[in-house]
Amino acid sequence: MKRVVLFLQVLVLCLGSAFASGNQEQTQKKIRVLSMTAQISDGIEKYIDQFEKETGIKVELELYGDQELRQKEMTEFMTGSSTVDAFMFSPLQDMTPFSKNAWVEPLDNYLKDADMNWADIKAPQKQITIKGTNHIGCIPLYSSVQLMYYRKDVFAKKGIVPPKTYDELLSACSKINDPANNFYAIACRGEKIALTSQFSPFLFGFGASFIKNGTSAFDTPEALAAAKFYGQLLGQYAPPGIMNAGYSQMTQLFNSGTVGIVIDAAALYSSLTDKNESKFADQVGVAPIPAGPAGAHSYKQVVWAIAMYSGSKNKDAAWKFMKFVAGKDIAAYITPKGMPSFRNSTWSDPRVTSLMARDITAAYAHTNEIPTNNEYGLPRMTSVTEARDSMGQAVVYSIETKGAGPDLQKKMQDAAGKVNALLKDANEYGSAYNW
Repeated sequence: MKRVVLFLQVLVLCLGSAFASGNQEQTQKKIRVLSMTAQISDGIEKYIDQFEKETGIKVELELYGDQELRQKEMTEFMTGSSTVDAFMFSPLQDMTPFSKNAWVEPLDNYLKDADMNWADIKAPQKQITIKGTNHIGCIPLYSSVQLMYYRKDVFAKKGIVPPKTYDELLSACSKINDPANNFYAIACRGEKIALTSQFSPFLFGFGASFIKNGTSAFDTPEALAAAKFYGQLLGQYAPPGIMNAGYSQMTQLFNSGTVGIVIDAAALYSSLTDKNESKFADQVGVAPIPAGPAGAHSYKQVVWAIAMYSGSKNKDAAWKFMKFVAGKDIAAYITPKGMPSFRNSTWSDPRVTSLMARDITAAYAHTNEIPTNNEYGLPRMTSVTEARDSMGQAVVYSIETKGAGPDLQKKMQDAAGKVNALLKDANEYGSAYNW
């Protein structure tokens, strides 16, 4: 009898163990995620063990450079058999083509999740909406806005304060410019393709735009005034060779003590204030960009976002991962590294306020509060690179001639004609424009 009882006990234990094992296999999920390599992936890797432990979800994280990532996603999704569950992408480049191909899962129902706290995230809705619908297609992770960086010690010596208007900017530049001692007032991008995104707030500041009603607006009087001003500003007060300067040169010029002002993206902040990179790290002041005749109009771009692949077989698990990536921990990690979160609460998080000066948080908050219809720092079109090249050539001519070149209007008209031709070639001209 004892043997029978013992046998039954062992049988029950074995069956219980088998059931528990089978139940674990049923509930445990594994998801595949494509991400870019940058501070955002560093933040994910910092907290991913905690996520896997708390959720029981195993994450297969694949990291690529930004161009490699885009190619990987395009190639996989086009097959229709991708095993990807969630992916990072640039809405600026990819929301339209990804929407057309129905690769992006609508998130409206997921965003009702209280743990997400969607109301805490303030981002341009147009940029994160699936084209042709009213459905949210991604969670924005960080933004890019234009800010003005200046040398606090130089300004103090000259008795000037951060300029708030274009006239005040020219006045400040005239006071601190000192070419005889290899010190120049300002640096903004001057390389023909790179400059277009940083020229855009000046374009918007004069009430102009890249494209209006499906046609190029680069030949309007307002655009001409913006190009003349940008040419005058850099032609008179920027260092020699500014026409070859792009993003990385802005940091070098400021950190080397060559210029007193830089107007560029928020992402520069971490490099400018890094004592290992600059001997002026403790003299960096930050302010909103000055206002033109039509006001201050920084672009407000969603740089990177996370989306759910519409073909995912693990959508609930993918959503949990997306919430994690857009959560407060990673937001607090990436923001001081030049990747400003769209979460409002991030800007009062001690992990952020302890690392970032009050002026940068105030300037960023002010910039986000300014109403603008110009969300993008580039023309929205398929052949954007070719368009930037054409328009950039005209602006470079303005810099070379200090804004007074007699052929500037003609060059801008020619550039507008080339942009219109590109729009027509892509079937995006006039009423066909759907960006």
